[in-house]
Amino acid sequence: MTPAHFLLLETAPDAMLVLGADARIVFVNAQTEAMFGFGRDELIGQPLDAILPPHLRGAHEGHVARFFAHPTVRRMGSGLELHGQRRDGTDLPIEVSLSPVVSPSGEAWVSAAIRDITQRKRAEAALRLNAELLASAVEGMQDGVAMFGPDGRLVLCNGVYRVALAGTLHGPAAGVAYEEVCACWLDRHAPGDDADTFRAAWVASGRAPTSTELRTRDGRTLRLARRATPEGGLVETVWDLTDDMLKAEELRAARVAAEAGSAAKSEFLSSMSHELRTPMNAILGFAQLLQRDKKEPLSARQQERLAQIMKGGEHLLRLIDDVLDLARIEAGGVSVSTEPVDVDDVFDAVRELLEPMAARVGVTIARDRAGELPMVLADRTRVVQIVMNFGSNAIKYNRPGGHVTLAAVAGPGADGLDAGFVRISVHDDGLGIDEAQHASLFQPFQRAGQETGAIEGTGIGLVITKRLAALMGGRHGFRSERGRGSEFWVDLPAHHGPRRAAPAGGEPRERREQSLGADQRLVLYIEDNQANVAFMTDLVCTFDGVELVTAPTAEQGIELARRLRPKAILMDINLPGISGFDALDELRRWPETTHIPVIALTAAASERDQRRGRQAGFFRYLTKPVKVDELEAALSALL
Repeated sequence: MTPAHFLLLETAPDAMLVLGADARIVFVNAQTEAMFGFGRDELIGQPLDAILPPHLRGAHEGHVARFFAHPTVRRMGSGLELHGQRRDGTDLPIEVSLSPVVSPSGEAWVSAAIRDITQRKRAEAALRLNAELLASAVEGMQDGVAMFGPDGRLVLCNGVYRVALAGTLHGPAAGVAYEEVCACWLDRHAPGDDADTFRAAWVASGRAPTSTELRTRDGRTLRLARRATPEGGLVETVWDLTDDMLKAEELRAARVAAEAGSAAKSEFLSSMSHELRTPMNAILGFAQLLQRDKKEPLSARQQERLAQIMKGGEHLLRLIDDVLDLARIEAGGVSVSTEPVDVDDVFDAVRELLEPMAARVGVTIARDRAGELPMVLADRTRVVQIVMNFGSNAIKYNRPGGHVTLAAVAGPGADGLDAGFVRISVHDDGLGIDEAQHASLFQPFQRAGQETGAIEGTGIGLVITKRLAALMGGRHGFRSERGRGSEFWVDLPAHHGPRRAAPAGGEPRERREQSLGADQRLVLYIEDNQANVAFMTDLVCTFDGVELVTAPTAEQGIELARRLRPKAILMDINLPGISGFDALDELRRWPETTHIPVIALTAAASERDQRRGRQAGFFRYLTKPVKVDELEAALSALL
């Protein structure tokens, strides 16, 4: 070797040593000193064992002797893998490559290139650990997973996948072609039309991403999905849906059974109410006859016993009513929103809605004003519903030329009306109800002997009225006499706070129309909550020349829109009667209202609701709580 050769070895990135013919070190470079911590003078003249651990020196001496006997070039990376020892006694993994060289004097020397492979070993260990963790994770998955390489052959699969194949794949799994695995899945499919469908879909999709269900011969339902990997391979996943489908079927069957049971319970209770009330009427009727018999009066002892019969019979009758009410409440889930409600406003709304019906049968609706009344604490929508039910019954069971009167009085008063309550009642001078039918009122499907008559009805209106009155902390009642008419009422708690001014929607239609000047712009607000109406009234007051008209229902709002032609309509979505969506469709069908922009104001604020509102064609879909700036901007754009 020339001095130039030694200079090249000195600058090499690996530790370089040259062994003389006696197998002792004649040269080391700077990298050798840095790697092992020895100085050159400490290594020159020493055997290569000086940088090896003691337990490897004997074996290595033999390797060196054999190499000197038959010297060949060993390329870096294919040489011996050893452990070296630093000067401080610590080990390090090394890789040694040996090459024969000729000395300047012509002797056979050996060049040893040594590389520190500590980082490589750490990386390999990390890769092995990651591979083991991946294999463990795949094996531990509750779903079947298989991976296929770019060559279409199985690389790995977990135990769940092998079980799902149920023995159709024989021999070792790794290396099996994907087409063979597909054939195994097709063999697993139960016979039938769905098997042919599965086969056609699975084969047609080839190796493209897909997902489909497979019904196996042993009654399982599997979902197979496959996705391509960036490297050109495939990942196939298998879910066993059998247990989930069984549970879903059990839940469906349980729900159907529960619904059937609930319906059967309601039917049974209604039927039993009729069957129990019939004999109870006889028991109590005859008991009363005995109690009132003047020709053959009962003795005092008999009167006491008869009183116990009367008491027990009446108690049993009340129990029947309570059970029916409880069944209705359990099946309903009706909620109320209590607020101060103006009774006059309720009467105006009800009268406006009932007048067309009354006109068709020749009945007149009147108001009995009894002076100033306090407001009531109730749900306005539900109060309107109750009075509407009483009023519609009063019209249906009336006579041509008859009269219906809406009245209200504050307690205390006659018929048990307590202080702190307001009685809202509906009088009529129509057919009246036989005394024998009184006990059947406010019961499901009971229509006071009119079940087979010509007048249509379901017999559940009074039941709903009773429940709504109770939910609002109120009470109900009636009086009726055959041929002399009836009176039905509901007593509701009075509100003793300050009265609010009646909203525009509460004014008679004629007064509202007369108040609109030619230069005024009209906004119609369809909303059943009075607090929201009061808010909107104050907001619209900030616009010059704008007047607000309100309606509590979509039906009434549509009628006002057709008559008044407002510049804009603000509308709630959840309204009594038809919804805001249905009302929008109805407005679009009429030529006089189809061009009027409608802004939705609603508490239905989910993304799905808002998307539906935009698709329905609302000018704006604004959610509650309303952002005033946003609402003002929308109104300004229209007005």
